[in-house]
Amino acid sequence: MSLDAEEQDDELLALASIYEESFTSVQDQEAGSMESQDFGKGGELAIYLDLPSDFSLLTKHIGENGELQEQRHVVEHLPPIYLHFTYPATYPSKHPPGFTISCKWLNRSQLTQLCQQLDRLWADNKGCVVMFTWAQFLKDESLNLLGFTGTLDLDNIKPIRQSAGAANNCGLVAANDGQGDTCGAISDGEKKCDSVSDSGSVGNGADDGASSLTLSRQNSQNYDCRTIQDIAPKTNMLRLLRDYDEEMRRKVFDTKNFECKVCFMDKLGANCLEFWPCRHVYCKDCMASYFAVQISEGNIKYLMCPENKCESEANPKQVQELVPEDMYQRWDEMLLNSTLSSLGDIQPCPRYHCQYPVTIEDGQGQCPSCKFVFCGICRFGWHGVDPCRLKHSESRRIMETYINGDESERGALEEQYGKKYLSMLRDEYLSMNYLDENSKQCPRCRAKIEKIDGCNKMTCQRCSIYFCWLCTCMLNKARPYEHYNDQKSPCFNRLFAGMAEDDSDDEMGVFLGD
Repeated sequence: MSLDAEEQDDELLALASIYEESFTSVQDQEAGSMESQDFGKGGELAIYLDLPSDFSLLTKHIGENGELQEQRHVVEHLPPIYLHFTYPATYPSKHPPGFTISCKWLNRSQLTQLCQQLDRLWADNKGCVVMFTWAQFLKDESLNLLGFTGTLDLDNIKPIRQSAGAANNCGLVAANDGQGDTCGAISDGEKKCDSVSDSGSVGNGADDGASSLTLSRQNSQNYDCRTIQDIAPKTNMLRLLRDYDEEMRRKVFDTKNFECKVCFMDKLGANCLEFWPCRHVYCKDCMASYFAVQISEGNIKYLMCPENKCESEANPKQVQELVPEDMYQRWDEMLLNSTLSSLGDIQPCPRYHCQYPVTIEDGQGQCPSCKFVFCGICRFGWHGVDPCRLKHSESRRIMETYINGDESERGALEEQYGKKYLSMLRDEYLSMNYLDENSKQCPRCRAKIEKIDGCNKMTCQRCSIYFCWLCTCMLNKARPYEHYNDQKSPCFNRLFAGMAEDDSDDEMGVFLGD
C-alpha cells in the first residue's frame, strides 16, 4: 500500500472517531457492492454549526396596512452543511480531495465563498491531510466569513437550478490514473477549469511540472459548480427551518437530565414536560396529576405552568399525551364550549348530551340539532318577557353583588332578573347565611339543627340519634354521657360548656330541615 493510501485510511478512521454519526464513509456505504480501489475512497460530513445566542431568522412580508413588516424567529439549530468528498490516488501528496458542498439555508453565492476558502486552506496545507481543517473551518468560521452576526435573512435565499450533471461532475477528481485530471464534461455557459500554482496564483491550466491545484469550473453567474442549494424553488424557508429547530430541540431535550420543580427528582428529558416560552421543566408524572386535578375541578380555560406568576400554557398536544383519552375529550369539549360562550353570539346548547354550537339572536337560541329553544342569558328554557332565573351555582355571587353593590348595579340586576324575584332570593340568601353560621348538620341524616339552649348532648328530631354539639360525633344511645366523662374524650367535662348554669341538662335541638 502506498503512503498516500495509508494516510487516506488513517484520515477516514480519524473522521469516523471524531464525528461519529455525523460522518459516513463511502467505503462503509459501498462495501460488498464493488471494490473500494475501483470506486475510490471518500465520504460525507454533516457539519452542525454552533449558533450564537439569540440567533434569529428574518423575513419580510406586506402587512394589512400595506407596509413592509419584519418577522423574526429565534432558533438554536440550523440544518447542517454537508461536505461530500472523494480522494484521488495522489491525495494528499499532490492533489486535494474532490468535493461538493450542499446546504438548505445558504444560497449558491455564499456556498461559492466557502468553496474558495476551502481551496485556500488546501493551498496553505498542500501535501498534508486537510479534511479535519476543512471541517473545523466550516463549523467555527463559516458564519463569520459570510457576515452572519446573529441574523439569517431568509429573503436572500433564492434557489437557483444547476445545470444537469454539474453537481456530480464538477470539481471532483477522478481516481483513475492518479494524475488529478478533472472529471466530467463542461456544461454550456461554464468556463474551463483554471489551476493555481504552488504559490496560489491563478494560472492558465498548463502543467509546469509542479503540483497544481484544480479549481472549480464556474458558470456565467460566477457560482462555483461544486455548490448545491438543497431546496426546491418555492420552499417555505421559515417553516422548514422552524420545524427543523423544533425537532432538534426535542432531541437535545430528551437526552438531558432535569430536576422536576414539583417532586424535586432528577428525570430524563424524555420523561419531562417543558412549558413554552418560559421553559420551566416538570416531570410527566407530576404534570399528569396536575392536569387531571385541574380538568376535574373545571379549570379548563388555561392549564398554566405551576411556577408562581408564570403565564405559560400547556398546548393541546401536551395535555393529550398526559391524561386519559376520555378526560382529554372532556377537556377539549369544555374548552370549545368556553370559547364559544366568550364569543357572545355563539353558545353551546345547554343540554348536556347535545352541546351543539348555537347562534344567539335577540337573546334567544334554537339548537339546530335537538331543537331546544333557550335564553341566551340564563340558558334556561325560553321564558319570553319574564325575568331570567338564576342558576343555583350563581345565586350566591349575584346576591352578594345585589346586597353589597351600588344603586346602578342593583338596578341592572333588577332589570335582568326582576325585583320581586331578587327580593325572594335575598331572603333565602340571608336565611342560608344564618343557618351556616348558627346551625350544624346531624352526623347521620345531615339535617340542619340549631341549638337554642340546653346542654351539649343533642337529639336529632328526624332520626332520633344522640350526638355531641361540640364535635358532632354520634353518642352511645345507652350511655350518651360517657362521652363527657371519659378523660380521653376531646369533650371531657364539657357537657354544659357554653350555657347558663340554670339551663336543663338535656334539650332537643330545633330541626330546621335540609
